[in-house]
Amino acid sequence: MVSFIALFLAMGTTQISVFAAVPSPVVDQQTRTVKGTVKDKTGEPVMGATVLVKGTTNGTTTDLDGNYTLSGVRDGQILSYSFIGMKTKEVQVSSSTIDVVLEEDAIGLEEVVAIGYGYVKKKDLTGAVSTVSAKDMTLGGTVSNAALALQGKSAGVQVSQSSKAPGGTISVRVRGSNSISSSNEPLYVVDGFPTTQGLNINPNDIESMEILKDASATAIYGARGANGVVLITTKRGKAGENRISYNGYLGVQKIQNPFDFISAKEYMNLKNALYQEIDGQEGNPNGVYTPSQLQSNVDTDWLDVCTRLGIVQDDNVQFVGGSDKTKVMTSLGYYGQQGVLKNTDFKRYSGRVNVDQTINDYIKAGATVYAHREDSKYQQYSGNIVNSNVLLSVLQYDPTVKPYNEDGSYGRVPGGRGDNPLANLLERNNKSQSDKFNGTAFLEIHPFQDLTLKATGGAEILHNFQGTYLPSSTTYQGSIDNGIATTYDYSSTNLLFEGIANYMHTFNKVHDFNAMLGYTYEKYTSEYRSMTAKNFSTDVFTWNNIGAASEKTSIGSNKTENILISFLGRLNYSYNGKYLATFTIRRDGSSRFGKNEHWGTFPSGSLAWRAGEENFIKNLGIFSNLKVRAGFGVTGNERIGDYASYALMSTTHLTFDGSSNVTGTHLRQSSAENPDLKWETTTQYNVGLDMGFFNDRLAVTIDAYYKKTNDLLLNVSLPLYSGYISGQQNVGSISNKGIELDITSHNLTGPLVWDTKFNIGFNKNEVLNLGSQGDIYITSSKPMGTVSEEHYAVVREGEALGSLFGYKYLGVLQQGETYAPQPNAKQGDPKFADVNGDGQITSADRTIIGHASPDFIFGLTNTFSYKNFDLNIFFQGSVGNDLLNMTRMNLEWDRTTDALKRWTSSNMNTDIPRNGFYYSKYGGYINDHFIEDASFVRLKNITLGYTIPFKKVISSCRVYIAAENLLTLTGYSGWDPEVDTKAYEYSGSNSKQTANAGAGLDFNSYPAMRTYTVGMNITF
Repeated sequence: MVSFIALFLAMGTTQISVFAAVPSPVVDQQTRTVKGTVKDKTGEPVMGATVLVKGTTNGTTTDLDGNYTLSGVRDGQILSYSFIGMKTKEVQVSSSTIDVVLEEDAIGLEEVVAIGYGYVKKKDLTGAVSTVSAKDMTLGGTVSNAALALQGKSAGVQVSQSSKAPGGTISVRVRGSNSISSSNEPLYVVDGFPTTQGLNINPNDIESMEILKDASATAIYGARGANGVVLITTKRGKAGENRISYNGYLGVQKIQNPFDFISAKEYMNLKNALYQEIDGQEGNPNGVYTPSQLQSNVDTDWLDVCTRLGIVQDDNVQFVGGSDKTKVMTSLGYYGQQGVLKNTDFKRYSGRVNVDQTINDYIKAGATVYAHREDSKYQQYSGNIVNSNVLLSVLQYDPTVKPYNEDGSYGRVPGGRGDNPLANLLERNNKSQSDKFNGTAFLEIHPFQDLTLKATGGAEILHNFQGTYLPSSTTYQGSIDNGIATTYDYSSTNLLFEGIANYMHTFNKVHDFNAMLGYTYEKYTSEYRSMTAKNFSTDVFTWNNIGAASEKTSIGSNKTENILISFLGRLNYSYNGKYLATFTIRRDGSSRFGKNEHWGTFPSGSLAWRAGEENFIKNLGIFSNLKVRAGFGVTGNERIGDYASYALMSTTHLTFDGSSNVTGTHLRQSSAENPDLKWETTTQYNVGLDMGFFNDRLAVTIDAYYKKTNDLLLNVSLPLYSGYISGQQNVGSISNKGIELDITSHNLTGPLVWDTKFNIGFNKNEVLNLGSQGDIYITSSKPMGTVSEEHYAVVREGEALGSLFGYKYLGVLQQGETYAPQPNAKQGDPKFADVNGDGQITSADRTIIGHASPDFIFGLTNTFSYKNFDLNIFFQGSVGNDLLNMTRMNLEWDRTTDALKRWTSSNMNTDIPRNGFYYSKYGGYINDHFIEDASFVRLKNITLGYTIPFKKVISSCRVYIAAENLLTLTGYSGWDPEVDTKAYEYSGSNSKQTANAGAGLDFNSYPAMRTYTVGMNITF
């Protein structure tokens, strides 16, 4: 970063020509030398403008005073004058002196950005808003949805692909986490439609994405704006521009294996040694494997057996065009990913039609229709040890077992329970199908000048089906229960109506007003049905004929709905284009909250001063743009379950004989009513500085913010006399504060173009208050069946969310050593710190041993182009975050070479205990021995493209090759430093609490991979 800033400083004092190394064409006697000056419309010289003889490489750049000299120019040739943020101007040569004036283009400061229910010029923004356009997106490889296009592109926006599985989970955090029990994901608004499915649209349909980060920008979305808002604008038709384009790529994905497994013979000897040591009888001849078994030559690499070369494919066809009256955009897309883990894949088929119709000078109308179908074969990859978690067995299964027996059946440990990893993968039939339809239509009326009335109606319909089947013929559990089938059927409908009135007027040429008033109504309905059955006479039906089962083990169904009604308004004011103000207010009424708190008011205000327009700033000769911003606002988070404030009823079974005989099913009240339950409220302050240097060839944006969330929605313990164990209440507060920096640098212009974009965001999260709740503990899944679950994370006042919690590990108890807090420990046992100093190791000695949240995140993109070649290099990084590597915990026990480094009487110089941590009488397996620094710097994407110069039927054709995740610099020893298996398990009443507070766990995550693609963008 320092290098390209230094380059600009040099450009401020001397003329730089990027054409010096390019040979000029041979000229004849009719050439001349052309001189002149390039200025902007205010008369200021434009330094660094490109002057180029069109169709050649003969060119130069202007100096500090906007002057240029160009030799070897023939009469009649065209000179092209260009500069970033200005319209290109072409002049035919007829004299030796040519002076030109360049005008601002409709980009840069004049660029129009979405701000929610409207648009504003970028120069008039008063809030913190980041824009990612289609050309900025790194689309290719594993980009299956829109969120990955944001990764590393905006300061303060953390995008993590927590699971690398096909169609895997994506998490987005804007300026940290605000909530413990509610969602921390931003609100997505696609073409004006608020949706929970905004991530899942076809990324190729997107024109731009705006991330509203501070409350002055997000308060217009009221009770849903606390986590930030991502506005997605899709491509629309354009008058007079009829084109068909194809974008596609095909790639391969190769697994990155960080593990060093031991051989089968080493495994057997190790198991025998561990058996003897655990039994407490060194030299005991009994073991797991007999002498004859030790002679076996079978050595199965289960990771190799269960993985493959993955395939990723993306194909999109678009038509964009129209006339002055009718504009149309249509697209068809296919995305497919065959996972590196066998029998895992993801496919999406999508289609979109956007139509805009001008009926007359006063009325416009339009419609947007989008639909997709997603099909996937999936497995469980989350942090648990159930048989269905395929990664557990892939990494840990006995290497002395063959994948297949001689008779074709699957190999299995003699007398063992469960299936081998390949059977788990291939024979478990898990399929998911998800359908989405979103349709909106609008009518826009201009009854008189400056006033626009717009009515929008829309609906979004979702349907998801999941079916699983364990065959009796090929799976262990299925053979016990004669086949097990499960179905889950979910559907939802979201209805939207909006009425917006917008008035814009300029008074006395200096007072610009833009007033907006609106009303919105949304109704969301969802329902599901689920069933599990077993004992089938045949495996033919799988889950498609539940009635064929003789035993139904569970049946469930549910239906909920909620309504949100809102009134909103915004006033934008500008005086003389220098002094800007924005005020918004929204009043939301939500059925999700208590009868005393249905309505909430969310105001915001922001001011900005375009100081760069002041003469005394211009006279400094330093800034080409300077704007100071300050804002304040209040937003909410209402994303909790429906009916949480009501006294809910549930069914219970009663018996009067003390046995399992059920006498009947009865209703009982299962939760207490809370009429005062309301949304979490986030108050945010933001100050910002937008600066431009060297005619905006260097643009810098700095923001500092502080936000505090009050009235946290927590499931707190209730006194026993209430008759309830717990209930939801508004308790506690959390803060986030940070600094963000965005730098855009146009380093070189001309035949060789070099642009750099760099962003970095620092955020500090702190739990301020939990009321009387006290610490909230998050429990890990147990790493093996013979031990109990342990707490691995804690929510604690004064600490950040994602605080990892456990024992401090001091090493191994050496021969002849005694340790008072562990009086009965043996040599080679793990030794833990007596944190509270009471002379003994108990659960009270657990403490904070790591933090899942990074200190800062960053992204760096360098883009080069020369003639028809282009090169894009994108780095991203995260620094200061930790992971609890429970995968390593199990592998260190008996599968990787670390297991051979354990403490023995002949190997005492080690920090790996003799029997792992599972059988110790003191401490626990959650300790900082397995806490690893997960900081990383990653070469996320490198793309090299070439545009083939066609002149007739094909207007443009670009081919490219790309590599993703080519290089990752990290000290983390697991699959990937970005994974997080516990944080995104959504099941159970406290799922979101676990998701937000329980980040930082890596246990049986999906393998990471590198991706290599070839692609084409062609336009007719």
